[in-house]
Amino acid sequence: MKPDGLVNDLHRTSRTFGRHAAGTKVRLLDEIAGVPRWRRRERSLLGEVLEFLSAYPDNPAVRRGVERLIPHLPLTDVVYEYSYGVVRRLLAIAPNAQEIHWDGLDDHETLTRTLGLVVHPAEGDGLADERMGLEDWFQQSRPAGATDLAFLVALLERSGLPDPVRVHLFESCIIPIRYRGPRPAELRLSTRRIAYQRTPMERDRFPLEPVILRPMAPVGQPGRVLVELALQALCARKLEIYPLIYANSTDAAIVDGGRGVRIALIGVDSEWRGPLESLFCFMVFKNGVPVAYGPVGVFGGSCELGINLFPEFRGGEIRYFAAQLMRVLHHRLGADYFFLTQYGMGRKNPAAIRSGAFWFYRKLGFRPTNPEVEALARAEEARMAADSAYRSDPATLLRLSRTEAYLDLSGGRRCPLDVRGVSAAASRLLAGAARADRKRMISRQATRVGRILGVDPKARAVRALAPVLCLIPDLPAWSGRDRARLARFLRAKDAPSEQRAALIASRHPKLLEALAKVTTD
Repeated sequence: MKPDGLVNDLHRTSRTFGRHAAGTKVRLLDEIAGVPRWRRRERSLLGEVLEFLSAYPDNPAVRRGVERLIPHLPLTDVVYEYSYGVVRRLLAIAPNAQEIHWDGLDDHETLTRTLGLVVHPAEGDGLADERMGLEDWFQQSRPAGATDLAFLVALLERSGLPDPVRVHLFESCIIPIRYRGPRPAELRLSTRRIAYQRTPMERDRFPLEPVILRPMAPVGQPGRVLVELALQALCARKLEIYPLIYANSTDAAIVDGGRGVRIALIGVDSEWRGPLESLFCFMVFKNGVPVAYGPVGVFGGSCELGINLFPEFRGGEIRYFAAQLMRVLHHRLGADYFFLTQYGMGRKNPAAIRSGAFWFYRKLGFRPTNPEVEALARAEEARMAADSAYRSDPATLLRLSRTEAYLDLSGGRRCPLDVRGVSAAASRLLAGAARADRKRMISRQATRVGRILGVDPKARAVRALAPVLCLIPDLPAWSGRDRARLARFLRAKDAPSEQRAALIASRHPKLLEALAKVTTD
């Protein structure tokens, strides 16, 4: 049989389970191992199938067949405009794995201006030398053995500029970067026990709430390993999310969800944390293989989230993955109200429309906040019940996306805080300061908050939240217990792990009530 026929047969058989299917997979894997050469398209499909079979092996023989083929897959070789935080982390993992893709760099002028801010004054005229291109300048200026990209990052890191400024300068250059890294199928957590898929994979129909509320215990895994693995898994697919760009390896936990599923939860470095919300990224692993990822933002027990499955794993156990993720968020961060924005439902988000995000979340139990969308959804469900082949078209999915959606396990106690409204109120307060006195006004606010709560007015979290807390007129009159709890929240926002801050906020109704009033006054 031709190579493409073998791979296509393996692809068709990959989601079928049972004794006969397992035997077929072993035979196909053996035959594929004997093929000397592969075309790019065949290797790409084979890589996706092997990743799926790594997560869902039928038995040890199938797993051994997969392991034998993985080293023959191509290494990651992609071009993408990675963020500065990602580039720094990848350079620390593998210094020579990235390089500027000069053929794709359209804007040399912005990069030249950025270099002019960080090189020695004696080098400045060389950047303007028309006899020499920018790539040539790098080649003659960089240290021996360094890549152009590593040299650029070193110049920025040694410039003495604040980190946010370095980030802005680098990312304003819009630099295409070629990344050569591990094969995606190699990126796995070590695991002692494999959950073999010996029977057909059935769609889960269990109710979510009892699963989410069931206690769970963490398992050990070094934070650095989790961050590096999650980062490389996304970079190989040309993906990024904010909490992982600024991930904090000391604020990482992994939890065993059963059935070979583990959930990693990773926090953000303190410098990049929000004043109210606690930001995290998560990654779901099946038998050690990354299968899903996403960002979460938690405050006061309300959690904004988005679950993104890697394409090769769509379908299958998604309800189980989602239940275990929300279980982690409930127990580790105090979340019992989960919601999505209109963007998460597909508004101005073509990828969510293509994946049918609305129906995915509706099947999990999320409900629209927009009554018109709820009515449309019920009409669509009636059409599906009458015609099993009917599917919502893209135009209908776009109409369905015009809503937020929620899953409330709080018994109606929770409602997401309008954090943007709180921020706008803080801006209006600061607008009352004279232009030159804005910084002084923030210092006075931090001093006032420090005096009321007994916290350090110079602490990052105190200064970040002081303008907001000064919008609460009766803060000095709060009970000692409420003020002490708010002080603990502020200290936890600067702690190595932000998980405790999320838990404290979920148990502080006085703070939530006061902040909600700020947005309505």
